Amino acid sequence: MKKGLKLILIALTLFAAFSCEEDKVTEGISSITYYPVITLKGEQWNQVPVGGTFTDPGVTAKEGDKEIEVKANGTVDTKTPGVYVIEYTAVNKDGYSSIEYRYVGVISAAATADISGSYKRNAGVFGVSKVAKVAGNLYTADNVGGVAVPSPGETVYFYYFDKGKIGCPYQLTSGNAFECTTASIKEGVSYSWVVINPLFGTALRTFVKQ
Repeated sequence: MKKGLKLILIALTLFAAFSCEEDKVTEGISSITYYPVITLKGEQWNQVPVGGTFTDPGVTAKEGDKEIEVKANGTVDTKTPGVYVIEYTAVNKDGYSSIEYRYVGVISAAATADISGSYKRNAGVFGVSKVAKVAGNLYTADNVGGVAVPSPGETVYFYYFDKGKIGCPYQLTSGNAFECTTASIKEGVSYSWVVINPLFGTALRTFVKQ
């Protein structure tokens, strides 16, 4: 009986010791974590002419009901045609972060063509991409890689920002993320880019206007 009592006391002592260690490990960590939610003020996709002005409308971030700090990274050179990205980051008290993006196309006066239309890839499965104007020099392409049957997650935004030049920055799509590099366009003829995504190869993809 005494031996059994000793074993019970030893077990209770060990349990208490483990409980204390667990408390030390989890000390200072919230039992409920509210991930940061970043809300953009103004438009996500913006454009200005070369020589124009752009003022960042800013963002807000909340952790639950509490407003928290946001750090912005990125600048816009309105003297130089191109596509510029501003990245916003917010971190909650447990170290979890959220990221949001704002895009600014600085548009050259030479980018005057309407490049919308259907374009067929000249290799692979010869998939067709429909390029549609959103506003000004901001467009979408609904088949970024020229696959046979694109999904909604393969529609990307891009800017036609100068003669012969297009820019498709890193962006989150429906359940995916894309960026296109080495991008160019022959107005009325074709456009080309390399798709940056784990499911796509590194080949330059060319789409010819139909």
